[in-house]
Amino acid sequence: MLLTPTMIGAVLAGICLWTLFWAALHKIEEIPYVRDVLTTNDCLDWIQQRPGLTILLTEATNYFAHGMSSPIGVGFAMGGTIVNMLVVYGYIPSRRLLSVITAKLRASSAAI
Repeated sequence: MLLTPTMIGAVLAGICLWTLFWAALHKIEEIPYVRDVLTTNDCLDWIQQRPGLTILLTEATNYFAHGMSSPIGVGFAMGGTIVNMLVVYGYIPSRRLLSVITAKLRASSAAI
């Protein structure tokens, strides 16, 4: 694969789009009618229980929306794949540990 500026831009655009999606998932409770039905923790718990299905759905969305016929579309999807793998297999399984660490840091900074 040739890394041209256009391809690098497509990969970065995919990274940015999926980062925005995962960040927006943390704001789902601020949507007026959705907050009555769904919470961020419900979504993240569902994803943690079904990581393979989550990756399958995000990749299907990636390739359905951007196609496999265009090299730029594939580059865009590759950027999204990188972010999705990091979130599903990195961030979501470790979020309880991260919450314990941040709680300890807040407690120690409040004591100062």
